[in-house]
Amino acid sequence: MSSRPPRRFNTAPDGQHGAERRAARRQSTEDIEPALDPVAAGKRHGERKSVLSLKARIAVRTTAFAAVLGAGIVLASLHAVHGDLRAALQEQQDSVVKLTALQMDTAIEGRMLFLEHAAPRLAGQMDASHADLMAILQQSVPIPQSFSRVVVVNQHGELLTSGGTIQVADRAYFREAVRSRQPVITSPLRSREDGSTGIVFAVPILSKDSSFLGLVNGWIDLADGNFLTEIAHSPVGATGYYCLVSTGEHPVYVQHHDQSRIGQPARAVGETCGATAKSSRFEFLTPTEPVIARYLMPSTGWELVGVLPADEAFQPLRAMQRRLLRLSGIAVAIFVALNWLMVWHLLSPLTRLRAVVQQSVRDPAAYERLSPGRRDEIGVLSRAFARLMRALAERREQLYRSEQRLRAVTDTLPSLLASVDLQGRYIFNNLAYEKAFGLPVAQLHGMTMRELLGDEQFERIRPYLEQAYEGKVSTFETEFEQPEYHCVETTFRPEWNAEGSQVVGVHIHVQDVTARRLEANRLARLSQLDHLTQLLNRNGFEARLAQAVRDSGESNRLLALCYLDLDRFKAVNDSHGHDAGDQLLQIFARRLHGCVREHDAVCRLGGDEFAIIAEDVAGPEVPRRIAEAVLRAVAEPFLIDGARLEVGASIGIALVRGRALSPRDLTRCADALLYRAKARGRARFEMEWAEAVMDSGLDKSA
Repeated sequence: MSSRPPRRFNTAPDGQHGAERRAARRQSTEDIEPALDPVAAGKRHGERKSVLSLKARIAVRTTAFAAVLGAGIVLASLHAVHGDLRAALQEQQDSVVKLTALQMDTAIEGRMLFLEHAAPRLAGQMDASHADLMAILQQSVPIPQSFSRVVVVNQHGELLTSGGTIQVADRAYFREAVRSRQPVITSPLRSREDGSTGIVFAVPILSKDSSFLGLVNGWIDLADGNFLTEIAHSPVGATGYYCLVSTGEHPVYVQHHDQSRIGQPARAVGETCGATAKSSRFEFLTPTEPVIARYLMPSTGWELVGVLPADEAFQPLRAMQRRLLRLSGIAVAIFVALNWLMVWHLLSPLTRLRAVVQQSVRDPAAYERLSPGRRDEIGVLSRAFARLMRALAERREQLYRSEQRLRAVTDTLPSLLASVDLQGRYIFNNLAYEKAFGLPVAQLHGMTMRELLGDEQFERIRPYLEQAYEGKVSTFETEFEQPEYHCVETTFRPEWNAEGSQVVGVHIHVQDVTARRLEANRLARLSQLDHLTQLLNRNGFEARLAQAVRDSGESNRLLALCYLDLDRFKAVNDSHGHDAGDQLLQIFARRLHGCVREHDAVCRLGGDEFAIIAEDVAGPEVPRRIAEAVLRAVAEPFLIDGARLEVGASIGIALVRGRALSPRDLTRCADALLYRAKARGRARFEMEWAEAVMDSGLDKSA
């Protein structure tokens, strides 16, 4: 079991280790300290962590509960306030954006009326001069109060007021006006007259029979001051802003507080003027989503969008949060102080009880200082503790006497006896452990099996130990070669709890079985030896061959099996008797030993049949040399009782490498080659790869 070689387990003299036995009584008192004083037990085992008192835990937990409850109420209130404030702000912004949009709608309709009033007057003057057309426009349309400029376009898309050099027939608004005969308001586009960006209000000029004669266009330059540019500079609140989005399949910004984005693509649905409208994880605490209001203008279908940033919108909420947090902190501090005082007053008797419990570790009579007259739970605990200490004193005395009786028995035994807990720590060792490992029994207590035995030995016994932890008895033997051969038998027996439902430890029994093992080995060797020649018999041959085949498979090295049969041996028995035949076999066995290598195995299978197992051969030339040596050795006459006897030998040699064949198949191949040698004239050998013999189907009948 151990990595150190166990010594012979002799009985210790009477009186040895008396000091440890006299200290057992003190040790039994120390064993109860973990149950009575967790802090002291923690220190003894190296646990230096701080432990909060019950008063502190109660105060902390009640404070934490109150804080969590209060925080929940505060957060719920803030969530409701945030929702109400956002709803109010949204309603307010919706009203402001709607009012602004309606004002812009009125301005657009008024300017469209100017152009609609001028269109009939221009219907009969399309061929007039440029000066006449401009005079009519100035009389009908206030310029520049309503438009940056007003132009007339004929039915071919030529600007008459510019001398007819500019064409707009390809403009979408021109084609739409020709098709619908209705006024058209464009999205922002670039003027072909001066390259500026603006909006065109186009009204068709129709004849009395509704024929299309041209357009009167009002141009609003978005770079000049007008009712459209004013919207980009009108704030929403203090830091908010507007944007105006056109209608159609490809909406664009008509106006934007960022002038570079005018005419850039916008979203048809959910436009935010470029602001991020994503809410935070805790929006009601740290609002980031702005308040966005939208309104569609009836006259144009354009959408006016107002954005009020969250920082401005929810500034009152943030101020309220800060005030609420300050007040909550003050309330929690007051509650903690009052709660601590209350808990201290209520649990002061428990503190006294705890002090008595700690003192009882050193002074078993300390419980007498308690006041058992209290009628509350602490009084009940005090009386129960007093009864426990009295029962514990009686149990301690019984335990000491029981342990003394146990040691009186176990310390006289030569076997190693021990018990370990579920962590593999020794909780009991008999005196034989001290002799085997050279450590006092007291020092072994609390030591783990790994620490005592070493990693290598512990890993070997771990599977058996785990079986015991699973509730199974496990027994195994371990052999040691140093300083002399010896063998120990170890038994792991599970220890069950009182109900027999759970394993709580393992009992260990280690005994020296060297004599038994040596006798078993001697009998095993005798069972594998031939009594006449002292060579391996058939049982020994089969065991050695099986091991040789396994080793060849693992190392992929060449293995040779030689089968031998003496020629004319029957004639020797018939002519000179069996005694002469036995002597011949003995002499032949000695000659065989001289023909093989030191580690080769020579076997007598029965009668005059022999075998040689040659392992780890470099090549076929090695078994060839062995066979030739055997043939030379057997060719020399045998002198027995003055008679000169001559015999021969036939040899079959099967070669194999790796895991090609089983021992049985290899034997059949060698036997087949032996019979082939006999069939071809005897006194010779036949050698071949065993796989080739199997493929050829060669057997004894061949």
